[in-house]
Amino acid sequence: MEYRFPYDDFDPITIPDRQLSGVYSIGEAGGSRRPPGQLIAEALADPIGSPRIKDRVRPGMKVLIVVDDNTRSTRTELMLPTVISELSAAGVAAGDIQVLVALGTHRPMSRLEMEQKYTPGIVACHRFILPNWQNAGEYEPVGSSGDFPVRIHRELLKADFVIGVGQTVPHLIAGFGGGCKIINPGCADSETIGRMHWLCSTAEDGRLFAVRDNPVRRVIDEAGLKAGLKFIINEVPGKDDALAGVFAGDPILAHRAACDFARSSCTVAISELADIVVADPYPSDLDFWQSLKGLNAACSALRPGGTVIFAAPCTEGVCPSHPEIAAIGFRHPAGHIENLVATGRLCPIPAAAIWLAARMLERSNVILVTKGVSAAEATAMGLEYASDPAAALALALRRHGASARINVLHKAAKMICSVPSEGRRP
Repeated sequence: MEYRFPYDDFDPITIPDRQLSGVYSIGEAGGSRRPPGQLIAEALADPIGSPRIKDRVRPGMKVLIVVDDNTRSTRTELMLPTVISELSAAGVAAGDIQVLVALGTHRPMSRLEMEQKYTPGIVACHRFILPNWQNAGEYEPVGSSGDFPVRIHRELLKADFVIGVGQTVPHLIAGFGGGCKIINPGCADSETIGRMHWLCSTAEDGRLFAVRDNPVRRVIDEAGLKAGLKFIINEVPGKDDALAGVFAGDPILAHRAACDFARSSCTVAISELADIVVADPYPSDLDFWQSLKGLNAACSALRPGGTVIFAAPCTEGVCPSHPEIAAIGFRHPAGHIENLVATGRLCPIPAAAIWLAARMLERSNVILVTKGVSAAEATAMGLEYASDPAAALALALRRHGASARINVLHKAAKMICSVPSEGRRP
């Protein structure tokens, strides 16, 4: 079988039919066949656990809409104009509607990137705020969550009404994206973001990914509500990023409903764990940090000791915001990473990514196919490197033999892989 990656600059790969276990992607079944505009309008007209936006705002109120950035595939260009239209219909002036981009510790977006994601008309008509996570003066305390203080962007505290626009998909640390995550880590300072992320190191095995009420999500929700988040609208993607469902209303109740839907729509039934998994992290592929979402899915479809062929563009490298990830790499025991954090030698934000990736590599070999990360960088991180998918497959087949079974995960970043017990062969 000839398999084509969702990237024009990656050559197709030929997989022997006798060794192919299956080709999998999300959204093959389920979801909605209704037009996206109808889904969005229906969600806003009948919100979960909340009155409609138009019944909660009035002329003269200062409204802040918080949106995610270009590391997410959220269909913001569809939802944001509809939300603004509802605010306008309620008498809120355009000048009283501002948009805060939840950058977290990501780089700022360019004007062109903003126009592509939020539409040129919206960018031209409204003030957009791009937080600088390295400027502590932009953040204000809002109390504490658990045993640490929470600081969020000051623009949130100036608003009379805060709306979050995002996407609910499985997430490595938060369980699921969306909901109050648009605030924390999206609009929190670096210390808050770091301590929240590092909570992943305290969670029991199997209690983070695709678990809505995990220890990290509890902190996220507390911070979001303390920051004043009043209303959310989240989409859940289906096949090829089409809208499968849209959920609006109370930041907690609507998000729970979105997570229940996403758990179903993003789950892919894998017939067996394979010796080799061919996967890509589309659309979370801007850098290797983001790509870990796809690697997580690939490792979950792999038998222990197997090999992942991971094709990822990583056009911005490993992680421009946190070069420690490339410098330290992933072949470390948990205790070593924990000691680096405890002694102040490693920031908790990249530490969380390193800690999670190290757990993946404990049971997996990973061959990285990319033009965005050099062979030297890949090797330093504990990965193997191949110049193209065919070379990677040849290497994996030499390792596992002509009888090796192969799974292919197409656009793996949002997948929850479910494998029956009989498919978990030794």
